[in-house]
Amino acid sequence: MGWDQAAGLRQWANGEAQDCPAHVAETLVELAAAGGNGTARAPAKPASTARVSTHRATDTGNRVPDTGSAVTLMVLGLPGTAERHTARVTELLQSWASEGRRWVGDPRAWRIVALPISSPHLPVLATQQSQWALWVDDDLEAFRRGYRLLKQIDEQGGPRRLIAVHPPGVGRQGLLTNLQYVAEAYFGIELLVLAR
Repeated sequence: MGWDQAAGLRQWANGEAQDCPAHVAETLVELAAAGGNGTARAPAKPASTARVSTHRATDTGNRVPDTGSAVTLMVLGLPGTAERHTARVTELLQSWASEGRRWVGDPRAWRIVALPISSPHLPVLATQQSQWALWVDDDLEAFRRGYRLLKQIDEQGGPRRLIAVHPPGVGRQGLLTNLQYVAEAYFGIELLVLAR
């Protein structure tokens, strides 16, 4: 990633980002200026019913022993619900499995469900489903979108614990650490970051 996150945060602190409160942007500018080492331990109105698609991972290489049962992962923040969007999460699971993260098991056994944040079913599903994730992209608008999604999750009674899923190769420093901090400090949401 060749962009300066601190510069983007300074723009927000100067009032150019209307959807991010100034005190949040100022705190993040301080974190970025300190080298991004701040680590926080992770502890709207509904629209019409949205179409939800699911995707099972496809075999793309090394096989990990099958766990025998599918694990459903509800994902908020994907740009769409089509298979090409859910495949991005599967790609990350495959990357984690190839890194030796045994808890992933067989990436093909995961049932990825992309749920739009505007779904009127979000509060009910939050009580019924145990595995939730927040998709965090790696572009210049990623923090702004992530902040907005966390705010909507909080306002709409969404899940209180999520795992950060993102394109493979995104590191912990900067974006993910800042979103983790904001999730905990401003919304009381535990955002688990597994990136190294």
